[in-house]
Amino acid sequence: MLRRSLVTVAATAVVVTATGLPAVAVDNYPDEPSEAAASVLDSTLFQEALLAAASSDAGSVSNPGPNEGNLNVDLLGSELISIGDVEVPLDEILDFGQLGALASKSEASSAIDAHAVSGLIGADGGVTLDGETEDFGKASVDVLSAARLLGVDGLTDQIVDQLLLELGAGAAEVTAEDGVILDQDGVGGLGQYRVGDADLVLHSPVIEDAASSIYDIGGTIDTTVEDLVNENLDISALTGLFDAVPGVPTPTVTVDSDMQENLFQSVVGEPITSANQLITIDLSTGELEIHLDKLVDNPDETEGGLNELPPNYELIDDTTYPLIAETVHELMQEVTRILVGAIEDSLNSVTVNLAFYEEGPLGTLDVSWSIPLADAVNGDFPEAENNSTGTMAPIATVLVGTINTTGGALAPILAPVYELLISDEGDNIFELLINDITTDAITTPIREMLSPVFDVLAEVLSITINRQVTETSTNASGEDVVSSLDLSALSIALLPASEAARINLGNAAVRITPDGDGGPGEIDPSLTVDPASVAPGQATLASGVGYTPDSTATVQLMDPEGNPVGDPIPVDTNAEGAFTAEVPVPDDADLGDYTVIGTDDTTGEAAEAPLEVVVGSDVCATDPTLTVEPTAAYPGDTVSVVGQGFTAGVPVVVQLRDLEGNAVGEPITVTPDEACGFITELIIPRGAEPGDHVVEAQPEDGSEGAEAPLEILDPGTNPPAECTDPTITADPTVVEAGDEVMITGTGFPAGVDVTVQLQDTEGNDIGGPVSVTVDADCGFTTPITVPEGTPPGVIIVDAQPDDGSEGAQTPIAVSESLGGGNDRDLSARFEKPAVRQGDEQTFYASGFDAGEVVVGIINSEPIALPAQAADSDGNVEWTFTVPRNMDVGPHQGIAVSTAEGDSAMAEFDVLAASFDTGSDGDGSGASGDPDDGPLASTGANVTALVAATVLLLGAGAVMIKRRREISQAFATAMGRMTDDSRPV
Repeated sequence: MLRRSLVTVAATAVVVTATGLPAVAVDNYPDEPSEAAASVLDSTLFQEALLAAASSDAGSVSNPGPNEGNLNVDLLGSELISIGDVEVPLDEILDFGQLGALASKSEASSAIDAHAVSGLIGADGGVTLDGETEDFGKASVDVLSAARLLGVDGLTDQIVDQLLLELGAGAAEVTAEDGVILDQDGVGGLGQYRVGDADLVLHSPVIEDAASSIYDIGGTIDTTVEDLVNENLDISALTGLFDAVPGVPTPTVTVDSDMQENLFQSVVGEPITSANQLITIDLSTGELEIHLDKLVDNPDETEGGLNELPPNYELIDDTTYPLIAETVHELMQEVTRILVGAIEDSLNSVTVNLAFYEEGPLGTLDVSWSIPLADAVNGDFPEAENNSTGTMAPIATVLVGTINTTGGALAPILAPVYELLISDEGDNIFELLINDITTDAITTPIREMLSPVFDVLAEVLSITINRQVTETSTNASGEDVVSSLDLSALSIALLPASEAARINLGNAAVRITPDGDGGPGEIDPSLTVDPASVAPGQATLASGVGYTPDSTATVQLMDPEGNPVGDPIPVDTNAEGAFTAEVPVPDDADLGDYTVIGTDDTTGEAAEAPLEVVVGSDVCATDPTLTVEPTAAYPGDTVSVVGQGFTAGVPVVVQLRDLEGNAVGEPITVTPDEACGFITELIIPRGAEPGDHVVEAQPEDGSEGAEAPLEILDPGTNPPAECTDPTITADPTVVEAGDEVMITGTGFPAGVDVTVQLQDTEGNDIGGPVSVTVDADCGFTTPITVPEGTPPGVIIVDAQPDDGSEGAQTPIAVSESLGGGNDRDLSARFEKPAVRQGDEQTFYASGFDAGEVVVGIINSEPIALPAQAADSDGNVEWTFTVPRNMDVGPHQGIAVSTAEGDSAMAEFDVLAASFDTGSDGDGSGASGDPDDGPLASTGANVTALVAATVLLLGAGAVMIKRRREISQAFATAMGRMTDDSRPV
């Protein structure tokens, strides 16, 4: 498996999402559509892939596999590697003697399917990530040897004479299916990986010296105990017990504490692990282990630990040493706790000694009694020892008898001393004593020893868990997709500042061609229709992708028997090979399963999509709804009443009523079309009383109806005029904070004062309002200044008549500066050249700087698109839903940099919604005199005015409203981005 050189990788690293060298090269078959590679061990230290490291690869054309490689530890250790000008055996730095039965497998079965895995050899002979951790085994890196070979100074044998990084062997798996690289386990990004424990093991003379310090602490505790007993023991009470024995001298009382060895062994006898499990210290050997896997923070308390980390997780960083230093301190607190506990357990090593000694001419009195403190308090007394001679022997016998029967009286004398030693007061004395000594003799030296260790570690290596290097490509739909993934379960960079070399454990990588073989002239067409079910007389929108770019295609409707229906529809494809075409279904079409076929005129390749032709009622909504637009009008005005979800063919009576339920004007009878809807115009009678009213629609068959509110305005307070469609425009539409904007309004009531106010997207006012009076031609022009300090982004110009009638809004973009990006090449495009009302559209723009914030505006029918941060390639995108009442025809999108003020523009066409708009209807009712009541139905289809609401469902964009509630609606919709959006 050939390796990429440093020079090559440095040149290509700009297209990957993780810097540095990949783990296993997927460039062994560069001219083939897909490939796979895997290995247990891989490194840039190797001039070529080592078969002994269980490497395998596959190419989709010449060597599809599956191919396997097995680990040979013995052979691996003898390999020679070069570090700088030095050539050394691999096992001088890396020890693989503890690795398990590991292997790899690679397969590239097609241009869009590939699989690579490294891991444990399973019972069935396959390669798996499952198994016990110990089955994978361990590898170790001699950090000291590597540091010295790499010329890194800072560690002498007086600091550490052994520094090993022990790592549980890694495993990884990457799978691509149908042109998509999978996230198999749902954690850690694409692919899946597994690593075992990670430990840093060091041996230091400093730790060995700490053991002797512990022994010295034991001696100091002995002295302290002796002093405490001497100071607190009632000697006179003790010696007074023997005053009644004639001829006996006052005894000499001494105290001996011999706990030193017990205390020493309590600390040194076995390794001690900190409460956070991060450090284990063995003072008997001078070894300290840092369990690096315990550095992983799992706030959700999952058990994944090292195996649930995000891509490219650095295990050691600048927070590591402070945590280690604090843990050393806590570990010494544990040593203190152990020693204090051992004191109580060792109090039998504290003895109170009484010696009765007197020499005479005819003999010697020599009686001694050594009393273990703990035994004595518990009523367990040893017998006295008598070594008396001559005439003093009888006296000694009497004395010994007295001693051996005095225990009951002695215990109360010794108890206060014992209680002091085991009390909180005693513990505090010992803790202060021990902490003072351990801080100076152990804690500080170990901390000072570890500081340069981590300095050298940071310079010599970095440890990355779940290292991922990805490459992306653009598919036929214009989407950026991951086409290559290089995954290492565990990766070590030597001299990470310059990445002199990298060692990877558990590697898997695949590269695919997401859209197929992708050779010159090859295409992969696909076709969809929306809606997928229509009634006779309706139409669907066919969308094709993957066709020959900048060419032509032909769309044809086929009936269930495979016969053409209607004429072929020629279409042009765009630069990405996409198109949209409206496909009508004849009024007399039979019901059944039809097919829409899109044929590429250049290659003859075709794609198809099913289309079901059903009765009109089958495409109805389950609940009838009613919409009135506008929702407020004057007597004599005309409003549109839109019904949806009514039973096709069943007449519906539309009636205006006041809040008491009284009919206002005459009813209208209208028949829903095959799309289960209707539109009718309703004229408000001139004599109608101002106030809240209801428009109701009731089917004549008694089935469920619907109603909608309508406010009748008072003509006395706001005389109606011809100006009934207020709109505003702003010039310019891209400004800096502090700039003046000229606002032009049309369609407002003449003579009415209008308040113009800037607002943010949450409806909060920006700066002060401007008041202007509408002229006789129903218009106005007024300047308004964007306040200094206004943050970059989209803001709203809100114009509201003071009489409460309908207002208008329009967006403008605020940039940090203007003209700074004039020399760069920005571009924009829409995913679909044409789109239906109510369907999704995506607006793309490119050429911006990575991370640059960009906003979007759709003109003609004002829509504000939320701020996006450009990705690493300078691209932004917005997916939004085209309003169902958006004007049919061309519309323009503009993407504006909030940093430079430059922009890119593109156009798209809006097509009528997929419902039939040509039905004549059969409405009936009174004729068109506004004095008498509403006009008869126009018979227009429901979808011409349906969904007059301004929120674009789930799109993260907002169609600018004309009423005061726009700001709340805008704030609500701005929070409803689609999943693939990148809000700032």
